[in-house]
Amino acid sequence: MRDHEARLTTIGRLLSGVIHDLKTPLTVIGGYVQLMKGASQAEKRAEYAEKVLRQFEYIQTMQREVLEFARGQKTILVRKVYLQKFWADVREQLEKTLASRGVELEIDLQDRGTARFDEGKMYRLVHNLARNAMEAMAETKRAKFVITVKRGAHDALVVTFADNGPGIPKDIEDRLFQSFATSGKKGGTGLGLAIVKKIAEEHGGSIEVRPTKVGATFVLTLPQHAVDHMPEGA
Repeated sequence: MRDHEARLTTIGRLLSGVIHDLKTPLTVIGGYVQLMKGASQAEKRAEYAEKVLRQFEYIQTMQREVLEFARGQKTILVRKVYLQKFWADVREQLEKTLASRGVELEIDLQDRGTARFDEGKMYRLVHNLARNAMEAMAETKRAKFVITVKRGAHDALVVTFADNGPGIPKDIEDRLFQSFATSGKKGGTGLGLAIVKKIAEEHGGSIEVRPTKVGATFVLTLPQHAVDHMPEGA
């Protein structure tokens, strides 16, 4: 009975995370539908429709994650990912959204090879950190969000996310990655960084905050050897 209750509690938390992360694909879908509405060329409409369909695939992946967990199945799908394409897709998804809030996006891709991770979950992680930074920099002039991708020790993939906002509020420093930790952000749920931490740990990796004079810097480390023992996609 206790195991059943614990699983239901965890499923509830997982659903909360999925609902939280639905904001991103729904925003992207809304943007492309608006573009489709004003596009006169059939080729452009087809291009936007394809991008909308990709966001629906993203939503289906999140839905599948909940169902697999409810059945007691592993929810991580590790496969080889081409970094240049992955980060180009990230740029395409994030750039307009960030720009609409006055935030400049910079992606410094120092490694253009391949890495092994769950692509769908990595998208969720990046979008959560980007949304957190965007909200934190609401009052920042010349706001900037910088993503740096490189290799670390033992071939680990190291991704740094840095913004030039006001930094981490003192009242949540000690519980930053806990569920529902928030510091009064309008519309904030306090789930974003908890989801980020969960995804990093599922990959055998880690996420940490680095002290900086300006803004906030998060460092994600994904050790490539750790994922060799996890379920893998084709």
